[in-house]
Amino acid sequence: MSLAISQCVYSQIQRYSLSRQKPRSFGEQVAIFAATRIFDVGLTTAAAVAAAAAGANAMGVPLTSDILRHAAVGGALKATAMAVAGLIMLAPQNAPLIVLMTLLGTSIGSNVVLVVAVANRIFGTAPNELIIAAVVASIPLSFCFVYYYGAFRVPITFTSIAFDVLGAYTFVRMAENLGYPICPTRPALVAGAVFGTVFSFTITLLSCCVIGKSRNIHVSDFSANGHVSGSAYTTCCGNRVHVSVHATEYARGQGVSGSSNTFTNGTVYNSAHGLGIFWDPGSVNGGLTFNTHSTRDCTTSTGTSNMTRIVMA
Repeated sequence: MSLAISQCVYSQIQRYSLSRQKPRSFGEQVAIFAATRIFDVGLTTAAAVAAAAAGANAMGVPLTSDILRHAAVGGALKATAMAVAGLIMLAPQNAPLIVLMTLLGTSIGSNVVLVVAVANRIFGTAPNELIIAAVVASIPLSFCFVYYYGAFRVPITFTSIAFDVLGAYTFVRMAENLGYPICPTRPALVAGAVFGTVFSFTITLLSCCVIGKSRNIHVSDFSANGHVSGSAYTTCCGNRVHVSVHATEYARGQGVSGSSNTFTNGTVYNSAHGLGIFWDPGSVNGGLTFNTHSTRDCTTSTGTSNMTRIVMA
């Protein structure tokens, strides 16, 4: 799962409950993290299988169950390595472990794991040439340009397709330059494009349907002077918030009693747009984002009061 998606899941879903308006417990955070990472492993596996099928077709070789099986294992291992690193980094760490998990969670670490595993399955060994090629190919894969949309900063990741294509091209050419050719350039480009398309399209659907989905947030607050109750309904991507709040304040004092009611209704338009340039689409932190933000409050408030004042002459 790309770093941008991970950050959005953490900030919008995992860390804080909008419906309860309070931080989630550590157990809830771990459960949400596990669910999203299981989804990520499944998606990466499916994208790898689709890429292998497309690459075999472009190369003109029969598509066998071994090809699909090797691709599935590689995709699952890559996503699992990042997931394990991210899960361990949720808890307080010492410096050496952080360095180890950071390396495992980067494209370099996960790509080396993938190449070693798949090469051992196919060749019975992992040639140094392929490991070096995997490290070099991780450089373009370690950048992900992400466009953000909406108040929930829903990420749109289609721009990462070009980097998947470039990564596949770099891996094949580097292996060839080191004297260990794998396949012609065209099948590698096709496989990279298919992987990026499947992954980016599905992740964007997740962003819009889960991260930026419509939410109904209930408001309730009691104090010595009264209470506030109501709800705020946010539309997809959080660009419009429909507000309906009823606040009651009670007046108590010497010679005074009564209450004051305030009704607030309307819509708040709240949106953000930006471009994020992230180092490593893995599970570690980092990145640079340029955002614009705008808010337009179109709510109206009306009030009624019922006060009694007793004055002793």
